[in-house]
Amino acid sequence: MSKIKDDLLSFFLKGKIIDQKKGTFGIVYIVEQEGLPKYVAYKTVNEKIMKEIEKTQLEKFIHEIRQWFKVRGHPLVLTPHYITIYKGIPLICMPFCEMDLRTYLEKREKLDFVESLVIVAQILNGLIFAQRNGIEAHQDLKPENVLLEDLSGKFFDFPPKDLPCFRYKVRIADFGNANAWKELGQPYGSRPYMAPEQYKEEKVFSKVDVFAVGVILHELLTGFHPIGQRTSDIWPEPKNGFPKKYKHEKPWKKWASNENKQIKIGESRVEKDIENLIKRMLLPGPLERISLSDALNEVMRILFSVNEAVARQLKLLLDYYNCLANYFDECKGRLSNLVELSRVSGQLDAIVNEIMKEVAEIEVAINDPAKAVYFCELCHTASVLLIRRNKGKDKEIAEKLAEKIIYKALEWEKEISVCHKYPPLKFRGKELISTPTFRDFEVFSELIGYGKRILEKIKGRNYIAKYFDTFKSNTLKVAYLFNIASDFHGEGNNMEALKVLDKCIELNPNEASFYYKKALWAFHYLMEMEALGKLENAEKQKLIKMIQKNATKAVKLAPDWDEPKRLLNPKNFRFFLAPEN
Repeated sequence: MSKIKDDLLSFFLKGKIIDQKKGTFGIVYIVEQEGLPKYVAYKTVNEKIMKEIEKTQLEKFIHEIRQWFKVRGHPLVLTPHYITIYKGIPLICMPFCEMDLRTYLEKREKLDFVESLVIVAQILNGLIFAQRNGIEAHQDLKPENVLLEDLSGKFFDFPPKDLPCFRYKVRIADFGNANAWKELGQPYGSRPYMAPEQYKEEKVFSKVDVFAVGVILHELLTGFHPIGQRTSDIWPEPKNGFPKKYKHEKPWKKWASNENKQIKIGESRVEKDIENLIKRMLLPGPLERISLSDALNEVMRILFSVNEAVARQLKLLLDYYNCLANYFDECKGRLSNLVELSRVSGQLDAIVNEIMKEVAEIEVAINDPAKAVYFCELCHTASVLLIRRNKGKDKEIAEKLAEKIIYKALEWEKEISVCHKYPPLKFRGKELISTPTFRDFEVFSELIGYGKRILEKIKGRNYIAKYFDTFKSNTLKVAYLFNIASDFHGEGNNMEALKVLDKCIELNPNEASFYYKKALWAFHYLMEMEALGKLENAEKQKLIKMIQKNATKAVKLAPDWDEPKRLLNPKNFRFFLAPEN
């Protein structure tokens, strides 16, 4: 890459490109940022394709992006942050990992039982999650595509001296071949790790990954591929005088199809257990081969027999990682994934169709407030994308979706709670992330705000005011006004926001949210004016009394709500009071 091009791309990526790693079709830029994290990586098609825009390879990269975002959110998968577009070419921003498993293995030559089992258990767990989320087969699993995140530099005094095997966390990467056998008609992967069915182009592909993991486990324990050579010496380019036959398909296909593979780890009971497991993972027949879940269970059983303390810690970590992934999904992670994917050229239509299909399916099956909230989120996402696309009747459809949001939120208004939009994260009986300290009305109002903003974009503000006047629901009118007040506050116009809040209080004097927001936004105004030196002491005193009065009213209406209590702390106001003579 030329110096000029390097500088332009660095400027676009808001950092300094310090390294780049090229593959056959892809390239990864390592970027140093000024903020945190210090390093991130951007994956895209390589320079040749960026120049020539080879359609088939660009389509394959887009295929990878779609597959990759299906498993976004699991800690054992290299999770893409977001997609950005540079000169029409998508780049995926992702975490930076210090090395891949191949590099680590070559440094160590081979690993002990415990570390090998810990790494393989993480790989299997990540693959199980991927399979449950639509990735029937990664299809190109190998040590080069298993990245290692060094946790020792991210956490103080980690790993513990008695648990060094937890220094690296696995991050499964490169989903370019995921499901490619059925979606792109491409069954192949990397030959040393390919199951027999990948050569035969069979239709049963759900166990090709467990075959690859069996090869990896053997490599970790012995340093050698089960075929009898170091993989890095004979693939992809023969080295050190090894026969060039390994460069071709035939020996790999013959070995993979062999029913009596010679697997030799050692003579102890544990070594024999591992040998037996690897043999079951490398069975040529996919129907006889062990599953990912059964392989993970067997790895954990063996690990418990070797080192119970490590096994217990690993089980805790795997349960925690799965909990985080489920929480991401519960927090509408899939919708954020689809919005990111819609930025990629040619994907907007497919994603709009996918969401609209889901809107139709869910609308007839809403039977609880959580589903009602999700339906509103779904309609809002579809509306935003339709307005962006702006083809044919898109705006008309978006307008109808906005109205669906308003009607559905109003229908479930009395049952919608904060936890339905912002669920807590609970792990083993402990709440790690709490539900925000909002009021239920604020969540209802937020949903109404979705509809309001969509209608404003399509019809304008004058239409919106008349539209909400047609409703007899007092609650809906108050929610509309509360959104207007929030808009004023967001624009920095706190005094206008306070005036609209007074209208909310007039219509519903028993909602604590209005009094608290009035107190809070008045406090913001007080701080702003104080910084500018625009308030006399008498004006400050008047504002402080108003803040205290409204916060006190909020506490009276909602005694268990801590936010207004914190605002009443006398320490908040000492700075604004003039010193006594």
